[in-house]
Amino acid sequence: MVRTSRWTLLLGGALIAAVATACTAEVDSDIDDIRDAPDATRVPPIPDAQSTEELVDVAVGELVEVEDGIFLPVPEPGESFAIEVLHDDGGTSTTTLTHDRDGHVRIVFPDDHLVALPEGTSAACASKCSDSSFSFVFGADSPAKWKSKLEWFYRHNQSPISYSAAVGAFKSAAAAVPSSRNSCGMDDKVSATQVFRGETNVLPGVGVADGEIFCKFNELSDEINVIGWGFLPGNTLAVACVRSVFDGGPRDRLLDVDMRFDKAYSWITGNGVPANCTDAYSLRAVATHEFGHAYGLGHTNQCNQVMAPLVSPCTNANRKFGKGDVLGLRSLY
Repeated sequence: MVRTSRWTLLLGGALIAAVATACTAEVDSDIDDIRDAPDATRVPPIPDAQSTEELVDVAVGELVEVEDGIFLPVPEPGESFAIEVLHDDGGTSTTTLTHDRDGHVRIVFPDDHLVALPEGTSAACASKCSDSSFSFVFGADSPAKWKSKLEWFYRHNQSPISYSAAVGAFKSAAAAVPSSRNSCGMDDKVSATQVFRGETNVLPGVGVADGEIFCKFNELSDEINVIGWGFLPGNTLAVACVRSVFDGGPRDRLLDVDMRFDKAYSWITGNGVPANCTDAYSLRAVATHEFGHAYGLGHTNQCNQVMAPLVSPCTNANRKFGKGDVLGLRSLY
């Protein structure tokens, strides 16, 4: 589903009463989301195409609407924030907000920011082990990677499944990148590393209020990588918020990633798919896709790769990477 691109500079920090009332009525919302919800002033949209838009008179921490109903905070100089929103109908949006060392703040739409693969298109896509395409979450001009071990935590509050099932699925997804787990017999030549640090009460840096999604400045600045659950509006399966910094090397350095999965969906947590499955989604497959973003990958328009935005219920095929996915990881690590 293609989302109309627009941006909004948020003026002021307080919630208006109507927004607060609406959010309070949504019992699925975290109290922190209600407190930090964006109070938006609308301005003209920008085109649905790869582009860069410079903003003026914005302060660090202020929220900008980078897609319709999707917000990013202005990062510190030399840093960037990216958001990826994955829908259950084969649509997604990926957008970056960057703040260079000279003070310029820009919205950057990577090549893949509005990739949409309609259902039933798999026959037209290259096979999983022949397609070599990949992209980066911060775009081709600013690829970013972890230059240390990715250490992550899990927040079980609001989870629709058991702790052991959730942790098992997320640990499997997190391990897919360092092991180059793939369906093509490709050797593991990826140097990335990760470790699960246990349960936390820290909220992931993904907020929801009044039907809108936003990344939280404070949570993305704490360098505590958190996976959690909660309400997500519309047909959104999961959201990832990622932070990077330019450090003078050939690759920017990833600093923080937070993810939020929608607790309202039915989730399959094992490697197999139940015979009577009708509308449940593989948590291992969706989380592997999100961890691909966490390690720096963007989307591909080839629907048989893990990093394609096409997600279907009752299949776990995308818990293993394809050729393009692995080549993208090798180019980073």
